[in-house]
This record gives sequence, C-alpha cells and structure tokens, in this order.
Amino acid sequence: MVTRTSLQTALVLLPLLLGGCEAATSLRGAGLSDPNLMKSIDAAFEARENCLAANVHLADDNGASAQSLAATAAASCQTQTDALNALSNPYGDPRITAAIQRDSSFRAMGYVLRARGQG
Repeated sequence: MVTRTSLQTALVLLPLLLGGCEAATSLRGAGLSDPNLMKSIDAAFEARENCLAANVHLADDNGASAQSLAATAAASCQTQTDALNALSNPYGDPRITAAIQRDSSFRAMGYVLRARGQG
C-alpha cells in the first residue's frame, strides 16, 4: 500500500530517476525544498484522500463492481487531484501527471476494498 510519505518520496525522487543529475537542481527550481510548498502539497494530498474516502462511501452501491466504484470516486475527486498535480508538478510533466492519476485510482480502489471489508 502506498503511504503519503512514500508518495511524497516518489514524487521527489521521480525527477531524479527520469532526468539524471540535472534533476537535482530542478528540484530546487520546482520549489520542493520550500517548506511552505511542501505544506501545501501535504494539504492537497490530504484533501484528495478525504475526497476519495468520502466519495467511496457515498457511491457504495451493492451492485457496482469495485473497479466502477473506484473510477467514480477518482473522477469525483478530479479537482483535488488536479490541485495536487499542479503543486507537485509545476512544469506539467505528463509522466508525473499520469503517475498522480494512477495513484488516485489505486488509492480509490483501496478505499473501496476497505469499505467492503476486503482490504
């Protein structure tokens, strides 16, 4: 399971892995060494998590598949996911955007499974 700390670590390390040595200076340029920005990212992450959890419980329909419920919850929280992406990915790297989208879907599925007592 992905935790907030592991996601933040992945978001910080992803540019290093993708861009090699030059990425270290772009991390500072992206503001990831800024404590205020990190607080904003944490708040956006928490807002997305709260949205996913709330939408999974609201959408829990006995006849719906887990995948369908997770997709509905993730789509319902797109605004929060976009805010998290904007803060975490200031240069709009499509690979990071895709990773954040996948993480939202993954986390939504986790909430669905927990709501159903399967996770």
